[in-house]
Amino acid sequence: MAETPRKLRVEIFVDGTNFRIAQLEAGIQEIDVPRLARQLTKGYVLVKMRYYTSPLSGESSAYRGQHRFFERLRETKAVDLVLGRNEPRRENIRCPSCGVISTHRRHVEKETDVNLATDMVVGAHANRYDVAMLVAGDTDYVPAVEAVQATGRKVIWCHFPTQAHTDRLRQVCDGQVLLDEKFLRTCR
Repeated sequence: MAETPRKLRVEIFVDGTNFRIAQLEAGIQEIDVPRLARQLTKGYVLVKMRYYTSPLSGESSAYRGQHRFFERLRETKAVDLVLGRNEPRRENIRCPSCGVISTHRRHVEKETDVNLATDMVVGAHANRYDVAMLVAGDTDYVPAVEAVQATGRKVIWCHFPTQAHTDRLRQVCDGQVLLDEKFLRTCR
């Protein structure tokens, strides 16, 4: 009797801030993240989606919206929310016309990329998955992709059309999924 081929196990690794920026640049307001996971893994076995981001600070409407989004993710067993942190920074900026220096505050996301890359590599070595799907547009992930591939696993790059210029990820990954309007319509 012929043996039925086993479906490949997939973990999805999402750079949440990168994803949100690309989503807004593409003019897409809302995506159902668990549905996105199901759409990406058709024909595979979804092990887990890991969504990496940093919480906003304060009590702004953006903070409240992000908090509601986090709560929805936490209710979903298929998605793990992995939080980094936002670190406040001050920048002194000199006005080019008058020379006056003003101080501006901004926040820098910390730990998100390294958490994602570490989990991707550790997961490959722990045999948690057969295929990694990387939802990001940052070439900083190339060494992690290569480390995963060195274990014999495949990496599929999932990206928005606005991220298609990232040739280095296209070159190193084993395949790609374009998160275009047609695909994302199935994830709302």
